[in-house]
Amino acid sequence: MEDKGQKLHTLHFNVTNTCNLSCSFCYISAVKEKTIDVPLERIYTLAEEAKSVGCEKVIISGGELFARKDWFDICHAFDQKNIAISLVTNGTLIDSSRVKKLKSLQHLSMLISIDGASNNHDRIRGQKGAYEKTVSALDHCVKAGLDVQVNATVIKSNKEDVVHLAVLSSEYNVPVRLSLLNPYNGRGPDLAPEALDVVEILELRNFCHKLRERGSKVFLNLPPLLLHPEDVIPIRSPACGWTESYCGITHDGNVTICGVAGADKTLHQGNIMERSFDDIWINSELFKTLRSYKTSELKGICGRCKLSEMCGGACRLSAYKRAGDFKASYQMCQTFYDFGLIPEESLHPVINKVESLVG
Repeated sequence: MEDKGQKLHTLHFNVTNTCNLSCSFCYISAVKEKTIDVPLERIYTLAEEAKSVGCEKVIISGGELFARKDWFDICHAFDQKNIAISLVTNGTLIDSSRVKKLKSLQHLSMLISIDGASNNHDRIRGQKGAYEKTVSALDHCVKAGLDVQVNATVIKSNKEDVVHLAVLSSEYNVPVRLSLLNPYNGRGPDLAPEALDVVEILELRNFCHKLRERGSKVFLNLPPLLLHPEDVIPIRSPACGWTESYCGITHDGNVTICGVAGADKTLHQGNIMERSFDDIWINSELFKTLRSYKTSELKGICGRCKLSEMCGGACRLSAYKRAGDFKASYQMCQTFYDFGLIPEESLHPVINKVESLVG
């Protein structure tokens, strides 16, 4: 969270709100109807504007990217600017002809969502047969030599399927990234009772640690304070870098703090159909305020964490949605601390206990 200027690293662009599935925890409440999306010609200009402020990577998501007929042209707009592309997809619309087109892109990675074995996956995704189509897409992509990762959201009703995902990871030799339910965005609040509790998270963490000791590529997406050091996901940083080096754009062009914040209109900082993206990125009053924050200003357990510079306080959107304060503690870490599950040696000493633990 330290101020490092205004250079953009990663842009998360939800290019449509249309999706062919009805996932129970969709963070933007995507719909099956056709939505009004940013047109292709504006996307080409967006790629130029993003590059002008330093963009190195674009995460292209939806809805479902492949629901747009011009999906390849969208990818090409960023690819020709030498911006690395990560495609987030449910995989059900990918076939061999589309994989052939994907192989022509310079710097591409595929993030395919699979939430367990067929029954649970189909139930969560709202379509019978979805699992079979998605695994077929995984097979096509792996055989074509594409860089592939499987993403899964773990809730109470599919937590036992982590075993299945571990087997899938081994069979296809791909990493699997397990994330927990975000109960603050999209359809997440409706599914909040399905979120794992502390005991279940500990069990999952220990199970994944044992898998990792055996060479598994299954990673659990938790703040580094809650993980064994060797289990921290090997990405650019456990912190997303929101407003410092990362932001999101909704399907209809609203620029916001991150890729999953689009549903909250109070966080929209301008629309690329009305202003240039680089102008919004540099001059947004909210972005400038958030860039000025220091990790030392975080509250509760996050303010004492020795890993706060690495982590950035985890998901600041979740902290804001829960407490109305971007500096509030990250709820999961705070809960673990309150349960006595974080050793004091992992934390900075308390200076003012009352002030320090408010968050």
